[in-house]
Parts: sequence; structure tokens; C-alpha cells
Amino acid sequence: MKLLPKKIFACVFFVFTFPLLAQVDSSAAIEDDIIDNLIGESAEESENSELINVIEDLTNNPIDLNSATIDELQKIPYIDFRAAMNIIKYRDKTGRFFSKHELFSVEGLSSETVENILPMVSVQNIINNQDKLHDKYLRSNFNSGSGLKIRSRTSKELQPQDGYADGAFAGSQIKEYNRLLWKYSNDFQAGITFEKDAGEKPLNEFTSAHLSIKNFLFFDQVILGDFNFQFGQGLAVWSPYGFSKGQDAIFPAKKEGSKIIPYTSTDENNFFRGLAFTSSWKSFNLSCYLSRNYFDASIDSISGDIISVPLDGYHRTVNEIVRRKTAYETSFGVNLGINYSKNINAGFLIYHSSFNKSFQSYSTNEKRGSLFNYYSFYYDLYFPNINLFGESVYNGKSIASINSFQYSNGTNFGFLVSIRSYPRNYINLHGLGFGEHSKDLNNEFGIYTGIKLKTPAGIFNFYFDQFKFPLSSYQNPLPSDGNELSASLISKPATSMETKLLFKIQNKETGTEINNCLLVARRFRQNYRLEISKRLNEKTILKGRFDFNNFNIKGVGIEKGFLFFQELKFQSSRSAGFLGRIVFFKTDSFNSAIYEYESGFSGVLSNLALFGEGLRWYLILRYKLLPQVEISIKYSETYKPKEKSLGSGYYMINGNLDNALYLQLDASL
Repeated sequence: MKLLPKKIFACVFFVFTFPLLAQVDSSAAIEDDIIDNLIGESAEESENSELINVIEDLTNNPIDLNSATIDELQKIPYIDFRAAMNIIKYRDKTGRFFSKHELFSVEGLSSETVENILPMVSVQNIINNQDKLHDKYLRSNFNSGSGLKIRSRTSKELQPQDGYADGAFAGSQIKEYNRLLWKYSNDFQAGITFEKDAGEKPLNEFTSAHLSIKNFLFFDQVILGDFNFQFGQGLAVWSPYGFSKGQDAIFPAKKEGSKIIPYTSTDENNFFRGLAFTSSWKSFNLSCYLSRNYFDASIDSISGDIISVPLDGYHRTVNEIVRRKTAYETSFGVNLGINYSKNINAGFLIYHSSFNKSFQSYSTNEKRGSLFNYYSFYYDLYFPNINLFGESVYNGKSIASINSFQYSNGTNFGFLVSIRSYPRNYINLHGLGFGEHSKDLNNEFGIYTGIKLKTPAGIFNFYFDQFKFPLSSYQNPLPSDGNELSASLISKPATSMETKLLFKIQNKETGTEINNCLLVARRFRQNYRLEISKRLNEKTILKGRFDFNNFNIKGVGIEKGFLFFQELKFQSSRSAGFLGRIVFFKTDSFNSAIYEYESGFSGVLSNLALFGEGLRWYLILRYKLLPQVEISIKYSETYKPKEKSLGSGYYMINGNLDNALYLQLDASL
């Protein structure tokens, strides 16, 4: 593997080490840190808004410390069950919080943890100057109370692709997204979302809408339109997105059910459409829903059965348009929850789904038939330093389960072990559990162990995940197994500097084509990462990262790859900000690609596979035209000097440059 020119490396080394020379007080950007710590490295290229919306929603709609339950507090990153119990204990003792900065007085909460979570909590009806001061760190300063919020985003790939040149795509290269969200106090919300993917024709190719009312008659909440139903640990039913294994070894392993929530995302095939409500009485709560939703499907022309269900949501070509909304699902569900003495949470969930067409299946671990029933029991038990939680689901053929034990002594030590068993004939319709294949939830058994330890050197995270797949699958022609180990250290050698060290080993059997035959081969992958962020002054933050990959498939050979980026954030004033990143990368092939998450653009989180040899850079500019109107612009460019074309098929670009332009408007009225 040849190296980039020495001059480039000299410049890169200087830029990377320059932050070490300054000694100025600072703190890292909170939302970017959360994304880095919780999402980890995904080997799947994507561009979506759902995961970042989870974080953005917490900052725009902070959790009220005076009414939050233990489960609600655990939705906040960095807060485990022990910290949540201490917050509740402090509230019971003092009567109520008068300022969110009282968290500094809560036993077991470190000052670093409090600083990180301040933008995600609030004290209702209590406003003081100190709270207002910390609001400036929020990504958006929009009021989370009454009013209309508008988000409009347009993006365009600037280079012509073959799918447009030969007329295969019906629409233009422009991608459109528009969302209107109207709130009245905390009890009323109405929203509508329109989206058109690049290559699609109608501006409202996908439309989603909802109406949510809280505290209406004897209902805690009623939703009409599009919604998600989230309970337990996600084995039976959950939203299509969630956190999985990442740098934080504890937080992503537990899901906190959100009951019913309005749907505001753009995944076109995995949500409910109809009516849902929640009502509570003493220690019991009841949630029900009724839904009918159409989805994309490829239909066998002879039998009329469903052959496959594409989940990309694209309707650009003739074939994609033909399969658009060709089948529908009718579903209803009931959940009975029990909350007893703040220490016992449990529930029973039943839901039924029927499809207007049968699924055609060729293996035992695929959907078959048209009727599906699920019966779930989940629990969440709290003791002084111990949390037991899990879920078991019966689908008429087998039982899928996950059971976890978590220990925490407060701020210094956390330990978690989780055992999951997803049988080969457990068919997952709407679940999103924890595991190696979180969306499939079948043909997998695993044991996950995580440790989080605060030391004088910093915060140490370690996890070891062992898993096996007892049955062959489409990807693997034989049973397979594997394991994954990750260790990271986050430290602050100075008040204005933060460093991150990450080491990860993946060792698993995977389907690999060798000599034109699909075989199961042992894949061994090592990842090394060093990241340094430094606040030079009140307005400027520098961040540098170096990633190195070592990729080896037994019988094929060893590949290597590296990535380096330098990032600059500059907030010139409360109304203007700038973010720029330059990335150098070189890998032997796509197998050793390094995936780079890009945030910083409100509502969008992209994960790009960078491979080959090249350079990528992007700039983001933000400016508040008015106190309640913000405009954002992003320009990105990927350049591979040794290539004559980029991409393949419909996405092929005849040249070695791939660039794009994004424009977004956020308004609060």
C-alpha cells in the first residue's frame, strides 16, 4: 500500500498536533460527543435523520426533572438506572427542583455528567438566568412549547449519474424534505412530512402526518395518523431505528420504552398508520392501536404471493414504481403495563398482523403465510445497585428472549451482562432488538458483557460480545459464529482538551466468494482510533482523528486502510457558525473501507464508506436570519485522483469527483 506524499503527511501531522500546544478552557460539543459514543462504527452506508432526531428531540424537548420517571430519565445518554434513582431520591427529599443546576448536588452524579446532560433536562415553570445561559449550547434555540416549526431541506448531487443520463430515473437529482410541526403547550401536536428522494418525480412522493393529544378526557395520549409503538426491549415491536453497540459499553444495551410516539421520520415501510391511545389508572397503564398501512412489495405474477419486501423506499425506475404500495398490513395491539413502587415495571403485549397477500418463503427463518401473532412479557426491576430487565416473545412457533443484569455503584463503575436467544423460526416483523443482527432477530444466540469504569486516567469502556448463528442463511451457506471485542478510553489531560483511544477486534465467520463458490470463511478485522479535540478559545474547537484498519479473510489475504481527518468548528456569534472537515483516506479495497459518520447538519446523519485512495472535505455554514429563522448550507466533495469513474450501475459518475450541495431552512413561528 503506497503512502500519500510526504508533504501532505507533514501538513497533516502539524494540523493534528497543533491543538496540543494550546491551553485554553473548553468543553466538547455535546451532541457530537453523544453520536460518537453511542452509534459506534456501522458497516452500512446510509443517510438518515432518525438517530440524530432522537438526540435532537432531547435537546429541543428536554425532560422535566420534576415529573420524570426512572425510565424517562434513562433515555438521557450518560444516565444509568442508579443515577436515575438518585435523581428521584433527591427530588423526593427536597420536594422539587427549582433549577436544573441542582443536579450538581445529587449524590453519584459527577460534574462531567451533569455538564453533558444539562441541555437535555429542564425544570418546568422555573426559569432563571443560569438556565438561559446554558441554552446557548443547544443546537437549536427554538422554544419547545407552543408554536409552528418548519424544516425545509433540499440537496443535489452535482455530478451527472448514469441513471439520469439514460432516462432510467423518472425524476430529477434533487432530493426534497419538508416538515411542519405545530405544538400547543405540551398537550397538542400536529405534524406533516413530505419527502422526495433523488430520482423520484412527485414532491410529495412520501407523505406522513399525525395528530397527537395528551390529557384528553380519560386518555393520557391519543394519536391519529402515523405513529410508532415501542415497548419492552424491542423484540416484539419497536421503531425502525435505535442505538446498538458503540463506544459506550452500557447505555445502548438497554431500551427504554416510549409507549406510543408520533411518527415524524421518512422510513416509508416500517411504521403504523391509524389510531393509538394510552390510558392509566393508579399503577396500571393500557395502550392500544389499530393500523392499516401499505408497503412496497415484489409480487409473484403467477401465485400472487409476496416474494420480497424492499425497504429502501425508492420509486425512481419502472420496476421500483411498479412495486410501490402493492401490499398492505392490518395490525392491532394491546399493551398492559404495571408500575409498582418505582422499583417494578413490567408489561404484557399482544399484537396481531395480517397481510392481504401471503409471503412466499424458501427457508425456515423467513416470513411465510399471511397471519402473525405475538405475545410478549417484559420486565424492568430495580434494586439498590442492581437492575434486572428483559423480554420474552412467543410467536406461535418459538420464544425469542433477552435477559440482562446490570450493576452500578454510582459514578465510578458499571457492569452489564446480557444473554439473547433468537431462534431460527422466530419471524420478526416490527422488532429492533439488541444483537449482532438487530433487525433480523432470528437464528442468533449471544452473550454480551460490558464494563464502564471511571479511573484517574479517564473513562474506560470495554465490551465483549460472543455470538453464533446455528442455521445457514442467504449470506452464510453454513452455520457460523464469531465474537467482537472493543476497548476505549476517554480522558481529559487538560480542561480544554479531550482524547479518545479506541481498539476493536471483530472475529467472525461470514459468507465469502472464493473461486466463484460461496463459502464460510473466518473474517478478522482490527480497528484502531486516536482522536483529539481541543477548544482553542470560546469560539473555536479543533478535532483530529486517525483510523487504521487491518482486514483479513482466511484464504483470501490481508488488506489495510487508514483515514485521517481534521475538523474545525467556529461560532463567530450567537447567530453565525462554521464547521469544516478535511478527510484523507487510503484502503486496499472496499473490504477494508472505513466508515465515517458526518453530523453537524441539523436533522441529518450520514455514514459514508470511504475506500480506495482519495480526499473528502465539506463545509457547513449556519446563520440566523432572524432570532427564530436559521439557514444552513453544506457543500461536500470526494475526490479520487487515480480513478476514471466512481460508483456503478445507475450511480456511476464518469469522472473522479463526487460533490453535493445541501440547503436547509429552520423556522419557529
